[in-house]
Amino acid sequence: MSRTVVVAGGGTGGHIFPGLAVVRELQALGARAHWLGARKGLEAELVGQRGVPLTLVDLEGFHGRGAVAVLRALGLMPGAVATSIRTMLEIEPSAVLGVGGYASGAGLMAAGLLGIPYVLQEQNSIPGLTNRFLSPWSALVCCGFADAVRAFPSLPAEWTGNPVRESFFKVPPVEPATPPRLLVLGGSQGSLFLNRTLPRAVAILRGRGITPQVRHQAGVRWADVVRTSYQDLAIGAEVAAFLSEPWTALAEADLVVARSGALTVSELAAAGRGAVLIPFAAAAGGHQLHNARSQEKAGGAVVLTEAEASPERVADVLQELLADPGRLRAMGSCSRAVSLPDAARRIAERVLAVGSGR
Repeated sequence: MSRTVVVAGGGTGGHIFPGLAVVRELQALGARAHWLGARKGLEAELVGQRGVPLTLVDLEGFHGRGAVAVLRALGLMPGAVATSIRTMLEIEPSAVLGVGGYASGAGLMAAGLLGIPYVLQEQNSIPGLTNRFLSPWSALVCCGFADAVRAFPSLPAEWTGNPVRESFFKVPPVEPATPPRLLVLGGSQGSLFLNRTLPRAVAILRGRGITPQVRHQAGVRWADVVRTSYQDLAIGAEVAAFLSEPWTALAEADLVVARSGALTVSELAAAGRGAVLIPFAAAAGGHQLHNARSQEKAGGAVVLTEAEASPERVADVLQELLADPGRLRAMGSCSRAVSLPDAARRIAERVLAVGSGR
C-alpha cells in the first residue's frame, strides 16, 4: 500500500508551519509527503524551500471580499479540483491531510471524489468554514484545541494539539525580571492595530513610572514606522520585522501582548507564557476571539477586544499584570498546562493509520 500522503492547504504561516511539522514527522516515519497548495499562497515559497514536492493550483480566498471576488473564487474551484484529481491519480496517496486555508477545500473535494480517505486538522477552537463543510465525510478530525472537539459531536474527533516546534517546549518557566520584560507579537505579517496601540500604551506606563523592556515584532511592512513611533515617544524599544527564533524571544519575556491566531496561542502555551490577547476583529467566524477566550478560561491570558483595547485600557491591564510576579508565574503555568507536546507526531500517526485502513 502507498505510504504517500498529500497535505492540502496553506495560504498563511498559521496553516503552513503546522503542516510542515506534520510533513517532517511523516518523513521520519518512512512515509512520503506531497503538498497541494494555492499559487498565490505563502506555500509557493515556504514549502518549496524545504524540498517538499509541491503542486500549486489557481485558487483564491473570498472571505470578507466583495461579490465579484466571491464569484471569481468560485469560478476557479472546478479547475483547482481537476488539477488536484490529476495530481492524486499520478501519485496515488493513501490519505490526504487538510491543514486549512482555501486550497485545502480543493484537495479534500478531490480526495472525496476519488474515494481517498482524508483527515482534517482543525487548528482553531471553533471549526472554520471549509472544515465545517467537509467534516461529515472525513475519517478523523484532529483538533488543536480541546474546545473544538465539541463542535463535532457525531464525528470521530480527537484533541491532538496543534503542531508546534519542539524549541517552544524547551523554554524555561517564566521568572519575572526587574524591569519587567514585555514582548509584542504581531504575527508573521504584523498587526497594524498592535503597532499603533502598544507604543502609546507603553508611553502611558512610563508616565506612571513603569518602564518595561519592550521587544516588538512589527512585521516587514511596519517595522520602520513602529521603530519611529517608539523613538518619537523617547522609548528605547527593540523593534524587529520578523523573529526567526520566536522561542528565544519568549524565553526572555515575562508577559506577551499578541493576536490570537491558533498557532500563536499554541506557541504561547508550549512556551508557558501568559499573555494579553487582542483578537483580530475581522477574523473569519470570530475564531481569534474564541481561541483567546479558550486560553483565558484556562487562566493563561487576559482578553481585550479591539473595541476595549484603547492605549489607556491596555496600559491599565499591563500595569496590573507586570506589578504581580506571582500572577505572571501562575499564568505561565496555566498556559503550559493546556499544551500537548508531540502533536505533529500524533497527527502523522493518525493519518498513516487512516491510510492503512486502521
